[in-house]
Amino acid sequence: MGRNPTTSLLLLAVAAWVAVTVTASAAASCVDPDRFFDNISWVEQQPAPRQLFCPLDEASRLLLQAPSSQLQWRKNCQALTSNKSSRVSSTLWSNGTAFLTFQTLEAGDAGNYTCTLYLSGEQNASFTVRISMADSPCSRAPEFLSPAGEQVLEPQLGDQLLLNCTVRVSYDQRYNACDSIIQWLKDGQHFPRDSQDTSSGLDWFNNDASEKFLSSLLQVNVTEYSDYGHYSCLVRNTTAGFTLHRPGTASHIAGVIAAFIVVLILVLAVLLWVKCRLDVKLWYRNTYGDYEMYDGKTYDAYVSYTNTAHDRKFVNFILKPHLENRYSYKLHLNDTDILPASEPSAELLMNVSRCRRLIVVLSKSYLEQDWCANNFREGFWRLMELSHKPIFIMYENQYREMGHPATLLLKEHKRDITLLLWNSKSMTPSSEFWKELVLVMPRSVTYSSTMADPQTLLQDDKDPMLTLDPDYLDCRADPDPEGDLGIRVPIYKGPPPRVSALPCADLPSATPMAELRPSEIDISDLGSRSYAARTDFYCLVTDEDV
Repeated sequence: MGRNPTTSLLLLAVAAWVAVTVTASAAASCVDPDRFFDNISWVEQQPAPRQLFCPLDEASRLLLQAPSSQLQWRKNCQALTSNKSSRVSSTLWSNGTAFLTFQTLEAGDAGNYTCTLYLSGEQNASFTVRISMADSPCSRAPEFLSPAGEQVLEPQLGDQLLLNCTVRVSYDQRYNACDSIIQWLKDGQHFPRDSQDTSSGLDWFNNDASEKFLSSLLQVNVTEYSDYGHYSCLVRNTTAGFTLHRPGTASHIAGVIAAFIVVLILVLAVLLWVKCRLDVKLWYRNTYGDYEMYDGKTYDAYVSYTNTAHDRKFVNFILKPHLENRYSYKLHLNDTDILPASEPSAELLMNVSRCRRLIVVLSKSYLEQDWCANNFREGFWRLMELSHKPIFIMYENQYREMGHPATLLLKEHKRDITLLLWNSKSMTPSSEFWKELVLVMPRSVTYSSTMADPQTLLQDDKDPMLTLDPDYLDCRADPDPEGDLGIRVPIYKGPPPRVSALPCADLPSATPMAELRPSEIDISDLGSRSYAARTDFYCLVTDEDV
């Protein structure tokens, strides 16, 4: 007869339950509670290889020496495969000692290791050792109670010092295998055996024996300069110590450091001054310098040069545009001989007197003039009389190659003049050439486009001769073109008021007298007025000229 499918499934389930029950019983039976031992492994303390011994009793060891005996290792009740080529290998000595060797101990090796003794194929006894992984107490850094930090002492020669090193370390009575001792070092080296310094040690535990205290005293006799140095106590690769200095050494070190800092600051200051001295001088002049105003001068500089192609290009396309457009200076250019027959002309005297500075472009062509070729020294003194400190500009390539006596004379009087050399690096606006030139020029004043001449704008005088835009230009039509109306404005009260700008607009043919206002300009004291503010408007003559 055929089986019912339901019956077949039931039989399979019962068979599986029986197999699981048998396996569980076998697993539980491999561990004997009466022969169970604990073992804690600290990987940090004892590196591989590690041995795990089977804790056999004396009777089991004697039985293991029998020819029919056999020892088998299991991990967590599972057969452990071991051989000499694997990471875990088993060893059995002739005296009955059996152990496992771990080439490398890993976290996965934790568990129950059971060694079972078989006699003639039947189990006789089993012993189990549990391996647990734990943090090693030796891996915890010790705590130094004395000294709390690096201490510095300054003993005198002949003094005796007692250095105290007290340390607190973690401790476990069951598993502690750390070698916690205090070792003294001097300058990183162990003390020699023949050293005259002696040490004594002491150790004790706290109440629950979870911590261990170590103390050591080192007696140091300071008899020589070699006894000074660094003394340290070493515990578990951690040190703390004392530094013995000769009296006054620390102050010398501080003084050397301070002197080095001062020298460094001075060097930096010199470098900054060499690099930025012209910028600093320009900033100070432009911030606190005096303006050269109301001195009757029309131009800021009188520029003398020769009418050659090279000099014309330099003056008209480089020097003049840069000074006038960038710094708002006003220059007077002259390309003629300023000292004909070594004597200044009347025109030269007048033009130079209207300028605040004298600039001479002293090129090779300039030195070929008669007064330079024949008697440059006399002409040089004439220029010194015309200007307080004249400015000479020379081309550097010509200056280096020129053997003219003028170069020697300029070098002799370099304190009385300003000598500037033009080279290829002077083209940039930020070059030292332009900074030195602007530094000897007057302090520039920049006015807005709507501002009039400051020499007349700041004057309280409303004289028409000192007014740039007079209001007496009146072009109104004659109120009585056919005849005199018999009504006149007083002639000494100035012209009629301004009514419109040129060109004139059409006005009514008649204007009432009530609309005519008197002029604000009073010229009754014209003879006593001073026109010194605008001397450039007039030709000043002396009594002898008259």
